[in-house]
Amino acid sequence: MPKDDHVSRAPTEDENKSRLARLRDRHDPLTSLVLTVPVFLVYHLGILFIDLRSGVDLVSGLTFRLLEQSIGAYVAVTVGGAMALVGAGVFLRRGDKRFQPRELIPVLVESAVLAVGMLLIVGWATNHIFSGQIGESPMGFIDKIVMASGAGFHEELVFRVGLFAGGALVLRRFSPLGDLPAVLVAALASSVVFSAIHYVGSLGDTFTLVSFTFRVIAGLYLAAVYRLRGFAVAVYTHCLYDLLVFFSI
Repeated sequence: MPKDDHVSRAPTEDENKSRLARLRDRHDPLTSLVLTVPVFLVYHLGILFIDLRSGVDLVSGLTFRLLEQSIGAYVAVTVGGAMALVGAGVFLRRGDKRFQPRELIPVLVESAVLAVGMLLIVGWATNHIFSGQIGESPMGFIDKIVMASGAGFHEELVFRVGLFAGGALVLRRFSPLGDLPAVLVAALASSVVFSAIHYVGSLGDTFTLVSFTFRVIAGLYLAAVYRLRGFAVAVYTHCLYDLLVFFSI
């Protein structure tokens, strides 16, 4: 009887081990940055249509000033920067390590699962500490998508890459702390700053102990995601989590 090439076969043991190995591995920093380009573009082009800005967006305001309020130039620089990131990722990962756009799919699936887990775990933890709730969001549909993208990209870049990973590196090198204590201290410190920044400035939220604690726990959760799964998964988890919250209140 001729062999049917269309009949599916069960994955071999080696293939299953390879898939598990990929799941355990974090994406390298360059790949993670390239995978987050869509989030970067949604936010930095989306802010042209709304009146809100991410509190830790250190890019668009400076770019606007440098380009003397030229919207066309701003769009060109933003898209050009995104294309440069993608080009660098493709060029630097040639051969066996060539960048594959389909790597975004498992990142999105994993991030969606982690975002739901964050919604359940962080909400559960906060509700067991306090009886209050976070206030309602006054944002419109487009505002929610753009601001979730901005928070996902910029807050992860500043607080998880800069303060958490950078802080842990500094503590390991210049303090008597070992690897694990340095990571734990950096995670807590970066999460406290992450929470506190939401109450700073004219657009800052009104401080409440429940919302502050909620955000500290959220920061610790995202620090763990970044530490174990890398920048791209942390960005998409944060973004998808914010969307779940924004569209459920």
